[in-house]
Amino acid sequence: MFKLWERYDLKKYRWIILVLIILICTAGIYVLGQVQGEEEVDMVSRQIKGLIGGVLLAVFVSMFDYHFVCKFAGLMYIVNFVLLFVVKYVDYFNIKRGGVNRWIGIPNGENPKFEFQVSELTKVVLVICLATLFDRLMDRMKQGWVLLVAVIMLALPVGLVFLQPDLSTTIVICVSLVVVIFASGIKYRILLPIVATAIPVGIGLFWYVQQDFQVLLSSKQQERILSLLHPESHSDTLWQQENSITAIASGGLTGKFFNGEGALGSKNIPVIESDFIFAGMAEAFGFLGACAIIFAIFFISFQCFMTAKKAPDYLGRLLALGIGTTYIFQAFVNIGVVTMLLPNTGIPLPFVSYGLSSLMCNMIGIGIILNIGISKKKERNSIDLDFAEIPRKGEL
Repeated sequence: MFKLWERYDLKKYRWIILVLIILICTAGIYVLGQVQGEEEVDMVSRQIKGLIGGVLLAVFVSMFDYHFVCKFAGLMYIVNFVLLFVVKYVDYFNIKRGGVNRWIGIPNGENPKFEFQVSELTKVVLVICLATLFDRLMDRMKQGWVLLVAVIMLALPVGLVFLQPDLSTTIVICVSLVVVIFASGIKYRILLPIVATAIPVGIGLFWYVQQDFQVLLSSKQQERILSLLHPESHSDTLWQQENSITAIASGGLTGKFFNGEGALGSKNIPVIESDFIFAGMAEAFGFLGACAIIFAIFFISFQCFMTAKKAPDYLGRLLALGIGTTYIFQAFVNIGVVTMLLPNTGIPLPFVSYGLSSLMCNMIGIGIILNIGISKKKERNSIDLDFAEIPRKGEL
């Protein structure tokens, strides 16, 4: 554990990932300083502390063998499930904002002493649990019951996230898990019938959630979907996204930061510090800056996929694919909402949005990625015999 030079190839440590995260997070902190009001919590100070702590956390996690981490997958699953249950059903500890229960904390009137968004941790935990399950059943991946067990295992926590309600996080989690499933080696004769069934079912569900009698989504979630399909009759729902587009356009090519303009119009957009921070980034740094942010997040995800390609074993490959997919797809959803390509839904931009829960959990994932990248290849279930000495000639 502590003989890092023997266990790991530290020359392959992907410092570029941490450097990019620090750069885009710093840009996000600048925007936070421009949009926060005097009466609000000092988001800049908290985010700076979160960035420093997050980088240290990622480096710390990267020194732990991911095989060792995955030994606790069962415990992680149970703890995460209990926390999700508390968030939804234990009123004393859950914190409600905007009519939804997504945070757990220690009550203290309107300002809880501690709060944490458990669904952010769920994104990482379920990837670890699914990858560990497939790794332990790798020799039986041709059998259909393995997929059935995986779906049952995942359905419980994903269902609790959906019931918070948190549709966007549910979709991000499902997409990352589906990628892990397709990369697991399960036979296509098992997967293809499922995909063939899922396509018409998905089309049917999309039609169903638009109907007045649907009960699957909340009225607010349904309204947001309908507003994108029929903007002329749901203008009140679209004003947040329309103001976001206006803010993005006002940034021009190079942005107000480089033009010497201090005030940002995006300051008046609700939750600009989190779900809509990309609008503030585009206004501050312009089209070129917005493209740079997108490229940085894409490159971080690309590094995750390259880590998966070069992973020393099956478990490392699945972990890296799942974590990388989470980052890139979450960024796609966030930017899609801000640019009005997708229905309005609350989800942070990875490493940029304000929020320590999201930042810390993303950093844990980065730590795992870094560890996979420096781990040396070894035989599956191999025994460490470094202590044994090779006998010299004539000593036998």
